[in-house]
Amino acid sequence: MTCALIVYVILASTVTSYAVVASESDSAIDIVLDILRGDEEEMQAVAISMVREMPGTGVTKALAKELPNLSASGQIQLLSALADRGDRVALPAVITAANISDGSVRLAALRALERLGDASSVMFLAKRAATATGAEQKAARESLYRLRGSDIDKTILTNIERADEAIKVELVRSIAHRNIHAGVKTLLKTAEDSDGNVRLESFKALKAIADRQYLPALIELLLNVQGQPDRREAEDAIAVVANRIDDTSRRADAVLAVLPSVKDVRSRCSLLSVLGRIGSDECLPVLKDVLNDEDVEVRDAAVRALSQWPNPAPIDILLKVAEESDNDTHRILALRGFVRLIGLGNNRQPEETVSLYRQAMNLAPDASLKKLVLSGLADVESIAALNMAAEYLDDELLKQEAEFAVLKIAEIMHRSRPQETTTSLHKIIQTTKSDLVRDKAVSLLKKINGENTVGR
Repeated sequence: MTCALIVYVILASTVTSYAVVASESDSAIDIVLDILRGDEEEMQAVAISMVREMPGTGVTKALAKELPNLSASGQIQLLSALADRGDRVALPAVITAANISDGSVRLAALRALERLGDASSVMFLAKRAATATGAEQKAARESLYRLRGSDIDKTILTNIERADEAIKVELVRSIAHRNIHAGVKTLLKTAEDSDGNVRLESFKALKAIADRQYLPALIELLLNVQGQPDRREAEDAIAVVANRIDDTSRRADAVLAVLPSVKDVRSRCSLLSVLGRIGSDECLPVLKDVLNDEDVEVRDAAVRALSQWPNPAPIDILLKVAEESDNDTHRILALRGFVRLIGLGNNRQPEETVSLYRQAMNLAPDASLKKLVLSGLADVESIAALNMAAEYLDDELLKQEAEFAVLKIAEIMHRSRPQETTTSLHKIIQTTKSDLVRDKAVSLLKKINGENTVGR
């Protein structure tokens, strides 16, 4: 029997008997401490594994006192065991370990604080999260997010105002990760902080925990932001919070209520962008009217909003802009949006979808937009789509996208329409300059021929 196993048996027996004879605990901890002070790492590991089962605050105190005397490996193991014990009497020793020179021990101590930390650990962890990097920063953040106790959230909110910028960022971030809904009002204030990182992190946290009652306040923040990064985060927060509203017909109410009174061009454009992210039917008439606005930036924002719609509802509006607008940028934006929305429609017949892609191809002014059309066409399960893609196999600028589309559609349809797919695959073999494409086409042809042979 190895020494480690002997120790395990002795300790297990001693710990088990503790419930009957309290004095046995003293014997057990004495054995553990003697082993920890020694240099037998295998025995130390066994002893440390046993202390998880040894009850009593006295045991925790003795172990915590011995912690700094151990090797780095021993400290790491004991810190894990102390965390599992969950006895906060070890907290001062763990904080000390989190400040020593050995990085591995510091990391283990930061992780142990998740279980042993209390309100007094909040600022320590926030500061370490703000100053550390890599694994230590991650451990400090995760422990801060998971600290347990009724006063943790209050401590975080109370310290935000007087914290310096870097620590404030970490405290703000923790509000979102801890789902501190009582912190929304605090975040509305920090979203106007003088420090840009604090502002951005505040908007991200608001996006995570704010609800519909705060939409007017979020819109007010958006109307007052200066920098583009803040503007993007504010728009994103409003859109995300609005989309949490169960009644889709009410999601845009707060934005639509404010829009008519907003005269600043940038602010109007931001609100229009948010409407595009919300994408409810009530927004469409407003955006359609804005397409006739006298300000080109506002019209531009309306086209972009319609182009990012979450469903195909504005597809006809975008097609009309792509066909009729006298602004080249708007025509291209609308066409890109039109192509994107074609791909979102799953209730129309494949032939209708192909017809829409053909309209887009006819309107496309350059190869980049035609490639976009072929990319969408590749997802249509239709012989009409296969034939349309095959029309561009001879076009040097579009050959690669056309080949991809033909191969993708043929892979799906070769069983139901072997003759048509065979024709297109033969054309690829004759025209392609890519050995890889040719090999894929040949392989698919062999599959078709093999299946037909089996059928006969």
